[in-house]
Amino acid sequence: MARYSYSRLNSYRTCPLQYRFRYIDKTPVEVAPSIEAFMGSRVHDAMEWLYKQVAGGRAPTADEVLAVYSERWEAKRAGGLRIVNEHLDEAAYRDAGRHCIERYVDRHAPFHEGIVLGLEESFQIPLGDGLVLNGVIDRLMKPEDNVYEVHDYKTSQHLPTPEQAQADEQGGWYALAVRRRFPQAREVRLVWHYLRHDEDLATTRTPEEAEALEKDIVRRVRAIEAATDFPAQESRLCAWCDYLSICPAKGHRRAVEALPPNEYLHEPGVVLVNRLAELRALLKTATDGLESEIAQVEEALLAYAREHGYSVIVGDEREAAISEIEILAFPRKDDPQRAPLESLVRQLGLWDDVSDLNLNKLEKALDREGLPPDARAKLAPFASAEPRITIRLRKKRDTADR
Repeated sequence: MARYSYSRLNSYRTCPLQYRFRYIDKTPVEVAPSIEAFMGSRVHDAMEWLYKQVAGGRAPTADEVLAVYSERWEAKRAGGLRIVNEHLDEAAYRDAGRHCIERYVDRHAPFHEGIVLGLEESFQIPLGDGLVLNGVIDRLMKPEDNVYEVHDYKTSQHLPTPEQAQADEQGGWYALAVRRRFPQAREVRLVWHYLRHDEDLATTRTPEEAEALEKDIVRRVRAIEAATDFPAQESRLCAWCDYLSICPAKGHRRAVEALPPNEYLHEPGVVLVNRLAELRALLKTATDGLESEIAQVEEALLAYAREHGYSVIVGDEREAAISEIEILAFPRKDDPQRAPLESLVRQLGLWDDVSDLNLNKLEKALDREGLPPDARAKLAPFASAEPRITIRLRKKRDTADR
């Protein structure tokens, strides 16, 4: 039976090679826990203790919760902690966790938030065909009849936008688990507590969104199981990876960083990369000059065609075919509207059809009326008309064609 958690799927998305090390090869590594993960775990320990007291009918003070936090920090700190940010030390992270707890208790005391149904509650969601999703909910609450809330504590320094929170996949997993357990639920709320910012972000997921997410998870799991290549995917998260010491994408960097300066400059790999960089810089200089001149000629050619009303301009052996059309364009990844668009595409069941939101496929489907009318109506507000100009050089047509 294949068991997948959100962290497992997210590991593959972050770096397929990391996924292979961790879940396929189960490669053993001796690495100290990161200070960020350790601090977050200790804050979770304190919050779990806090709500155990609340479930028992009492509201602890901030000092009591902080005492538990400090006790767990000392008890579970076995060995060193990995600190990536060289500008901070262990005391800074420990104090950050304390401030998170103080602000939370100050905001939420005396904790009259409903009935505590579970703390660090494990769940399993069978999806059929031998696939099971599993995870852990920090805190499950029942604020009113047939309404359930999943509370999750975040100690990261990143505060997402409301749109990003709504599109958060982990929240979808929790909503799916709660609806499986409580089919009578009329609403499932997802409350993310961003403790460093003293901000709570609440979202919901409809049954339709949960169903679409379930299908998407199955598709992604099957894609992972069929994968034969697990390349390293470098990002800013590499510094926190448990497998950094054995990663082939980082191996040469570690080797040359250990060399003295006089040896580093003559290391064969360094020499070859430096020479390649020089050659490509020379090529780019030449290419940039040509591209600039091409852009000027194309601009002049377009102006000439517009002035005379031509769509084809002939030369000696080639001719330029000029096309000016309007296309429908959807928000790109850095656009705030991207997250709600992705959520809508999943809700409409179109995610598989557009290959993980391939915008070209989606734009063509909308432009050519390849979508159901209701889907077109919902997607249309996200699209905007943009001009697209193409100048295509082709072999000059024979005079007999004229």
